[in-house]
Amino acid sequence: MFFAASWCLGRWIWILPIVTNVWIWLSFATTYGLAVAQNHTFPDFPYISYTGIEEPESGIFTFCVAVSAIMLAANAEMRFLFIREKMTRNRASFTKHWQRANTAGLVLALLSSLGLLLVACFQVDTMKPPHYTGAFLCFTLAVAYLWLQTAITFKLQRARWEFVWQIINSIATCIIFLLFSFSKTYYKMQRKAHPEYTKWDKLRGVFLLSTVTEWLLALSIMAFVITFVSCFRELRVITIDVQLKEDHNRYRDQENGQLQEALTDPSTA
Repeated sequence: MFFAASWCLGRWIWILPIVTNVWIWLSFATTYGLAVAQNHTFPDFPYISYTGIEEPESGIFTFCVAVSAIMLAANAEMRFLFIREKMTRNRASFTKHWQRANTAGLVLALLSSLGLLLVACFQVDTMKPPHYTGAFLCFTLAVAYLWLQTAITFKLQRARWEFVWQIINSIATCIIFLLFSFSKTYYKMQRKAHPEYTKWDKLRGVFLLSTVTEWLLALSIMAFVITFVSCFRELRVITIDVQLKEDHNRYRDQENGQLQEALTDPSTA
């Protein structure tokens, strides 16, 4: 994924977080607009997933969100490589715990992207278990990823604005995430306990709180990705070394031959 991104953007790799944000919000705006225009959902204010359950917006939603998941994974991989290079250049300042934290961040991001992919591929109206599992992975692991990256940014002693942005963003994301979780749970519990209550009357307030905070949660997570622009600006050469098996074997044989000569050379005795 990161190779495809670096090949496409080259030295302009720093715009990847911006392109990712624009793509995601254009995707959401497109499916929302289509769904509202065709009376497939109500304008104020549906859950994100409910903007893509009818044709034709369902196909657009699946494609666009799946691409978004791949783009977010590419951002995470780029960030991982950048941090790894920084840690390699300053080994004395970074213990193995920080190196493991960097790897853990990549794992969290990839699992979160996988969750978003599940959201895209399994429609909420027909396949709720995998859809909700994906949403849980996407949001929960994303929040953990934000805090981990904020800690790493502090350790790297990056520009003050970058750390301040990330810490404020992480705090705001946590608050929004909690509001979304509690309001969503409360709404579901009330619907189960009182089937006569609907989102159009007595549960209107809590329903709107849960839907609005879901959109805000997505917005806050994407706003965090924008902070990657500054570190991606420092990336210049991104390559993948490919070695054929026969070349690897030849190189190994040459090394073994040189070692054998060194062991048998009388002058070295």
